[in-house]
Amino acid sequence: MPERASASGGLSSLQHSSGGRNGTSFHGCLRNLYINGKLQDLGWLGHGVEAGCQPCQRGACVQGDCHPTGHRGFTCTCHPGWTGTVCDQQVNNPCDGNKCIHGTCLPINSYSYSCRCQPGFAGVLCDEQDQDAADPCGPSRCKHGKCRVSGLGKAYCECDGGYTGDAVACRGERVRDVYQRQQGYAACQTQEKVSRLECQGSCAGGADGQGTCCTPLRSKRRKYTFQCTDGSSFVQEVEKVVKCGCTKCSS
Repeated sequence: MPERASASGGLSSLQHSSGGRNGTSFHGCLRNLYINGKLQDLGWLGHGVEAGCQPCQRGACVQGDCHPTGHRGFTCTCHPGWTGTVCDQQVNNPCDGNKCIHGTCLPINSYSYSCRCQPGFAGVLCDEQDQDAADPCGPSRCKHGKCRVSGLGKAYCECDGGYTGDAVACRGERVRDVYQRQQGYAACQTQEKVSRLECQGSCAGGADGQGTCCTPLRSKRRKYTFQCTDGSSFVQEVEKVVKCGCTKCSS
Protein backbone atom coordinates (compact mmCIF):
# COMPACT_ATOMS: atom_id res chain seq x y z
CA MET A 1 0.00 0.00 0.00
CA PRO A 2 1.51 3.37 -0.93
CA GLU A 3 2.54 5.81 1.77
CA ARG A 4 1.14 9.38 1.75
CA ALA A 5 2.76 12.44 3.34
CA SER A 6 0.70 15.61 3.90
CA ALA A 7 2.49 18.96 4.00
CA SER A 8 1.41 22.52 4.71
CA GLY A 9 4.26 24.21 2.85
CA GLY A 10 2.78 23.84 -0.61
CA LEU A 11 3.04 20.08 -1.37
CA SER A 12 -0.33 18.36 -1.22
CA SER A 13 0.97 14.81 -1.33
CA LEU A 14 4.13 12.82 -1.80
CA GLN A 15 3.61 9.22 -2.84
CA HIS A 16 6.14 6.42 -2.34
CA SER A 17 5.95 3.02 -3.96
CA SER A 18 8.29 0.25 -4.86
CA GLY A 19 8.40 1.57 -8.42
CA GLY A 20 9.97 4.93 -7.51
CA ARG A 21 8.85 8.42 -6.45
CA ASN A 22 6.23 10.70 -8.01
CA GLY A 23 5.44 14.17 -6.76
CA THR A 24 5.51 17.91 -7.30
CA SER A 25 8.61 20.09 -7.17
CA PHE A 26 8.68 21.60 -3.68
CA HIS A 27 10.56 24.42 -1.95
CA GLY A 28 9.50 25.32 1.58
CA CYS A 29 8.65 23.70 4.92
CA LEU A 30 6.97 20.45 5.93
CA ARG A 31 4.64 20.68 8.93
CA ASN A 32 2.20 18.21 10.51
CA LEU A 33 3.64 15.32 8.58
CA TYR A 34 1.39 12.24 8.49
CA ILE A 35 2.47 8.85 7.19
CA ASN A 36 -0.24 6.17 6.98
CA GLY A 37 -2.50 8.42 9.02
CA LYS A 38 -0.02 8.80 11.86
CA LEU A 39 1.44 12.18 12.88
CA GLN A 40 5.19 11.94 12.73
CA ASP A 41 7.36 13.06 15.62
CA LEU A 42 9.93 15.51 14.28
CA GLY A 43 11.62 15.84 17.66
CA TRP A 44 14.28 13.47 16.45
CA LEU A 45 16.20 14.86 13.52
CA GLY A 46 18.90 13.29 11.47
CA HIS A 47 22.38 14.73 11.14
CA GLY A 48 22.38 18.08 9.32
CA VAL A 49 18.59 18.52 9.58
CA GLU A 50 17.14 21.45 11.55
CA ALA A 51 13.58 21.95 12.68
CA GLY A 52 11.45 24.75 11.27
CA CYS A 53 11.56 26.75 8.06
CA GLN A 54 14.59 28.18 6.37
CA PRO A 55 13.97 31.95 6.74
CA CYS A 56 16.31 32.90 3.89
CA GLN A 57 14.40 31.19 1.11
CA ARG A 58 15.19 32.08 -2.45
CA GLY A 59 14.11 35.67 -3.17
CA ALA A 60 13.46 36.64 0.46
CA CYS A 61 15.53 39.79 -0.10
CA VAL A 62 14.61 41.10 -3.55
CA GLN A 63 17.77 43.16 -4.14
CA GLY A 64 20.03 42.22 -1.24
CA ASP A 65 21.61 39.53 0.91
CA CYS A 66 19.56 37.62 3.49
CA HIS A 67 20.81 36.95 7.04
CA PRO A 68 18.85 34.59 9.38
CA THR A 69 18.18 36.02 12.85
CA GLY A 70 16.45 33.06 14.48
CA HIS A 71 13.89 30.31 13.95
CA ARG A 72 11.92 32.27 11.36
CA GLY A 73 13.34 35.78 11.28
CA PHE A 74 15.80 37.37 8.89
CA THR A 75 17.27 40.73 7.95
CA CYS A 76 18.35 42.05 4.57
CA THR A 77 21.51 43.91 3.60
CA CYS A 78 20.49 45.85 0.51
CA HIS A 79 22.59 46.26 -2.59
CA PRO A 80 23.63 49.86 -3.47
CA GLY A 81 20.68 51.88 -4.77
CA TRP A 82 18.02 49.81 -2.95
CA THR A 83 16.26 50.14 0.40
CA GLY A 84 13.27 48.77 2.33
CA THR A 85 12.75 45.83 4.69
CA VAL A 86 13.21 43.32 1.85
CA CYS A 87 15.27 45.64 -0.41
CA ASP A 88 12.42 46.11 -2.87
CA GLN A 89 12.42 49.94 -3.05
CA GLN A 90 14.80 51.81 -5.30
CA VAL A 91 16.56 54.75 -3.65
CA ASN A 92 15.64 58.07 -5.26
CA ASN A 93 18.57 60.52 -5.29
CA PRO A 94 17.25 64.04 -5.97
CA CYS A 95 20.78 65.19 -6.85
CA ASP A 96 20.93 62.92 -9.92
CA GLY A 97 20.84 65.29 -12.89
CA ASN A 98 20.53 68.38 -10.67
CA LYS A 99 20.91 71.86 -12.14
CA CYS A 100 23.28 73.48 -9.62
CA ILE A 101 25.33 75.31 -12.26
CA HIS A 102 28.11 76.66 -10.02
CA GLY A 103 27.53 74.86 -6.75
CA THR A 104 27.04 71.63 -4.84
CA CYS A 105 23.72 69.78 -4.59
CA LEU A 106 22.49 69.09 -1.03
CA PRO A 107 19.55 66.64 -0.71
CA ILE A 108 16.67 67.90 1.46
CA ASN A 109 14.64 64.69 1.17
CA SER A 110 14.09 61.99 -1.46
CA TYR A 111 12.48 64.43 -3.88
CA SER A 112 14.00 67.88 -3.43
CA TYR A 113 17.39 69.52 -3.05
CA SER A 114 19.10 72.86 -2.48
CA CYS A 115 22.27 74.32 -3.99
CA ARG A 116 25.30 75.52 -2.01
CA CYS A 117 26.92 78.06 -4.31
CA GLN A 118 30.60 78.50 -5.03
CA PRO A 119 32.16 81.85 -4.02
CA GLY A 120 31.09 84.59 -6.41
CA PHE A 121 27.79 82.96 -7.42
CA ALA A 122 24.24 83.21 -6.11
CA GLY A 123 20.68 82.24 -6.97
CA VAL A 124 18.56 79.16 -6.36
CA LEU A 125 20.58 77.25 -8.98
CA CYS A 126 23.87 79.16 -8.43
CA ASP A 127 23.54 80.51 -11.96
CA GLU A 128 23.95 84.23 -11.18
CA GLN A 129 27.01 86.34 -10.43
CA ASP A 130 27.01 87.45 -6.79
CA GLN A 131 27.75 91.14 -7.18
CA ASP A 132 28.19 91.64 -3.43
CA ALA A 133 30.84 88.91 -3.30
CA ALA A 134 32.69 90.27 -6.33
CA ASP A 135 32.54 93.92 -5.22
CA PRO A 136 31.06 94.52 -1.74
CA CYS A 137 31.44 98.29 -2.20
CA GLY A 138 29.54 98.47 -5.47
CA PRO A 139 28.39 101.73 -7.08
CA SER A 140 26.09 103.86 -4.96
CA ARG A 141 26.57 101.67 -1.89
CA CYS A 142 26.97 104.74 0.36
CA LYS A 143 25.11 107.81 -0.86
CA HIS A 144 26.72 110.30 1.57
CA GLY A 145 29.89 108.66 2.83
CA LYS A 146 32.57 106.11 2.12
CA CYS A 147 32.11 102.38 1.80
CA ARG A 148 34.29 100.15 3.97
CA VAL A 149 34.64 96.37 4.06
CA SER A 150 34.69 94.55 7.40
CA GLY A 151 36.98 91.67 8.25
CA LEU A 152 34.10 89.34 7.38
CA GLY A 153 33.86 90.78 3.88
CA LYS A 154 30.68 92.77 4.58
CA ALA A 155 30.25 96.32 3.31
CA TYR A 156 29.28 99.17 5.62
CA CYS A 157 29.06 102.94 5.29
CA GLU A 158 31.29 105.50 6.99
CA CYS A 159 28.98 108.49 6.75
CA ASP A 160 29.92 112.11 6.00
CA GLY A 161 29.31 114.78 8.66
CA GLY A 162 25.63 115.40 9.21
CA TYR A 163 24.56 112.03 7.82
CA THR A 164 23.77 108.72 9.43
CA GLY A 165 22.35 105.35 8.47
CA ASP A 166 23.57 102.45 6.39
CA ALA A 167 22.46 102.92 2.80
CA VAL A 168 22.26 99.71 0.81
CA ALA A 169 22.58 99.64 -2.96
CA CYS A 170 19.72 98.40 -5.09
CA ARG A 171 19.67 94.63 -5.30
CA GLY A 172 17.30 91.76 -5.93
CA GLU A 173 16.28 89.75 -2.89
CA ARG A 174 15.45 86.20 -3.95
CA VAL A 175 12.18 84.77 -2.65
CA ARG A 176 10.48 81.46 -3.34
CA ASP A 177 6.74 81.35 -2.83
CA VAL A 178 3.46 80.48 -4.52
CA TYR A 179 1.55 82.91 -6.77
CA GLN A 180 -2.09 83.46 -5.86
CA ARG A 181 -5.08 84.37 -8.03
CA GLN A 182 -8.79 84.87 -7.39
CA GLN A 183 -11.05 82.95 -9.78
CA GLY A 184 -14.64 83.96 -9.07
CA TYR A 185 -15.34 82.87 -5.49
CA ALA A 186 -12.42 80.42 -5.43
CA ALA A 187 -8.90 81.17 -4.22
CA CYS A 188 -6.22 79.64 -6.45
CA GLN A 189 -2.46 79.25 -6.17
CA THR A 190 0.37 77.65 -8.11
CA GLN A 191 0.98 73.97 -7.38
CA GLU A 192 4.69 74.66 -6.93
CA LYS A 193 6.67 77.51 -5.41
CA VAL A 194 8.06 80.04 -7.89
CA SER A 195 11.53 81.54 -7.51
CA ARG A 196 11.71 85.27 -8.28
CA LEU A 197 13.43 88.51 -7.27
CA GLU A 198 12.02 91.35 -5.18
CA CYS A 199 13.83 94.61 -5.91
CA GLN A 200 14.98 96.26 -2.67
CA GLY A 201 17.45 98.91 -1.57
CA SER A 202 18.29 102.49 -2.51
CA CYS A 203 19.79 104.25 -5.52
CA ALA A 204 21.89 107.40 -5.84
CA GLY A 205 20.39 110.49 -7.47
CA GLY A 206 20.41 110.63 -11.27
CA ALA A 207 22.88 112.74 -13.24
CA ASP A 208 20.11 115.08 -14.32
CA GLY A 209 19.03 115.68 -10.75
CA GLN A 210 16.09 113.34 -11.05
CA GLY A 211 15.64 110.63 -8.45
CA THR A 212 16.31 107.00 -9.31
CA CYS A 213 14.53 103.99 -7.88
CA CYS A 214 15.31 100.32 -7.48
CA THR A 215 13.05 98.64 -10.02
CA PRO A 216 12.87 95.47 -12.16
CA LEU A 217 15.06 95.64 -15.26
CA ARG A 218 14.28 92.25 -16.77
CA SER A 219 11.57 89.67 -16.32
CA LYS A 220 10.42 86.51 -18.01
CA ARG A 221 7.15 84.66 -18.35
CA ARG A 222 6.43 81.00 -17.72
CA LYS A 223 3.28 78.91 -17.55
CA TYR A 224 2.22 77.44 -14.19
CA THR A 225 -0.71 75.29 -13.09
CA PHE A 226 -3.03 76.90 -10.53
CA GLN A 227 -5.11 74.74 -8.16
CA CYS A 228 -8.32 76.26 -6.76
CA THR A 229 -10.27 75.70 -3.55
CA ASP A 230 -13.35 74.59 -5.54
CA GLY A 231 -11.40 71.69 -7.07
CA SER A 232 -10.82 73.30 -10.46
CA SER A 233 -7.45 74.09 -12.00
CA PHE A 234 -6.10 76.14 -14.88
CA VAL A 235 -2.81 77.05 -16.56
CA GLN A 236 -1.71 80.69 -16.74
CA GLU A 237 1.47 82.59 -17.55
CA VAL A 238 3.26 84.21 -14.62
CA GLU A 239 5.72 87.07 -14.99
CA LYS A 240 8.66 86.95 -12.60
CA VAL A 241 11.53 89.41 -12.12
CA VAL A 242 15.02 88.08 -12.87
CA LYS A 243 17.09 91.31 -12.66
CA CYS A 244 16.90 94.54 -10.63
CA GLY A 245 18.59 97.89 -11.10
CA CYS A 246 18.37 101.66 -10.71
CA THR A 247 16.18 103.56 -13.17
CA LYS A 248 14.40 106.91 -13.18
CA CYS A 249 11.55 106.88 -10.72
CA SER A 250 8.11 106.86 -12.29
CA SER A 251 6.06 109.93 -11.51
